[in-house]
Amino acid sequence: MLRKKLKLSDQPEPEPTTAGFDYAPMEFALRPQSLLPITSPHFEPKPQFAPQPQYQLELPVVPPAVPLYYQPPVVPALPLWHRIYQLELQLCEALKQIPLPAEVAATYDPIQYAAELHLAYMQRFLDRPKAVLFLGMNPGPWGMCQTGVPFGHVPSVRDWMQLRGQVYKPVVELDARPVQGLACTRGEQSGQRWWGLYEQLCGTPENFFRNCFVWNICPLAFFHASGRNITPAELKGPAKTRIQQVCNEYLKTALDLFNPTIVVSVGRYTEDRVKALVKQNLLDPNRMQLSCMPHPSPRSLNNTNWLEKARQWLVDHGVMPYLQS
Repeated sequence: MLRKKLKLSDQPEPEPTTAGFDYAPMEFALRPQSLLPITSPHFEPKPQFAPQPQYQLELPVVPPAVPLYYQPPVVPALPLWHRIYQLELQLCEALKQIPLPAEVAATYDPIQYAAELHLAYMQRFLDRPKAVLFLGMNPGPWGMCQTGVPFGHVPSVRDWMQLRGQVYKPVVELDARPVQGLACTRGEQSGQRWWGLYEQLCGTPENFFRNCFVWNICPLAFFHASGRNITPAELKGPAKTRIQQVCNEYLKTALDLFNPTIVVSVGRYTEDRVKALVKQNLLDPNRMQLSCMPHPSPRSLNNTNWLEKARQWLVDHGVMPYLQS
């Protein structure tokens, strides 16, 4: 059996046939297949499709001078007087939400009904931060309640400051406390003393307001049915505490906006509000000089010869150079 297999294996292998081809099989394998015609009777050629057109996305050409990143437009900051006025409006609304004692028959808001005069004062004299900020308490019946200007003695506002504006009526007006604007003939003694002093020292309002400004921490006035003025210090009960808290909150924001070098509290009540901010760590006493000068009201104790005392106070506390520069 083994011999038979060996005998069969000795037979020569048949030569590969090339019948029907004019070239060798190896030559066929090496030729590119795409060049050979397909003649097999079992092959059906696939239909040929036209090539699809090629589309290119055209990107916009950005000029090299235009930055490729977004730059928001520059919005100019509101002037200081406008920011303070917005703060005053918010403060007035917050104070009006506080329930008041029954003895308060009327609340006057000169920021609202004397807005033209008040804004004339702000726009003309609060063009920028000032080194010295005088803080008053609240409007007096014949001063700011008539003119919209702190310590707003009518002749001082009308004749010295040369301010003009329409003054309307408060929401509730007492017969004993009529609002007549610049036509009011009643004198505001505190305002007469206050602005009279700076008229003597400075000559023109421009000289005073070059480095100084006057602002009230409470813009509302409160009156008894008889017409008696009820100051924030004279209010009773929870209303007094709440009004102090609200005024303190807005005073902190106002001082940040005013950013003065010297803060002068006019009277002890205002000084107590500033001290409360210091006690609550809301105001750094090293950031600005804090002081208190006597209030010009004739109702204040030991307040005779106020003009002479105030003049000397300004010298002793380093404020006088700001009034004469």
